[in-house]
Amino acid sequence: MAKKNTPLDLHDRRLLELVQRDNRLTNEALGEMVALSATAVRRRLKRLRESGVIEADVALLDSNHLGFTVITGLRCVEESREAYTHIIERMDAAPEVLQCYNVSGEVDFIIVAHMRDMAHYNEWIDDYVLGDPNVARCDTNFVYKRTKHQTAIPV
Repeated sequence: MAKKNTPLDLHDRRLLELVQRDNRLTNEALGEMVALSATAVRRRLKRLRESGVIEADVALLDSNHLGFTVITGLRCVEESREAYTHIIERMDAAPEVLQCYNVSGEVDFIIVAHMRDMAHYNEWIDDYVLGDPNVARCDTNFVYKRTKHQTAIPV
């Protein structure tokens, strides 16, 4: 987890911009882009990883090749720490769930999940949502076209 006050200078911010777009760039290539030596880039990236600013280095997959995405809003029967903890634990246990947000507004949680097919969705919604006594209501939206998918956080 990132320290709250990890100091970031302009070189750090530029490196973060670059590795968010392509983390396979070599330290030498990154160094040329930010006017630092490869050694300085390596040290900075190591510090950013160790401090938690860089959370993970991953490959992004094209979801269209692997099924479809659903976005589900969940409203709890009651607003309590126990009910919220229960939902969070269930969503953590569901391999289909990519993201789980506890939010303000009409629903208590927004869940982003990915399904192989409609049968898989039906199993998931029955097992993890409809069968949960803490869930008062759920509304699912099926993503039929992704118009923007940005993973880079502006720094």
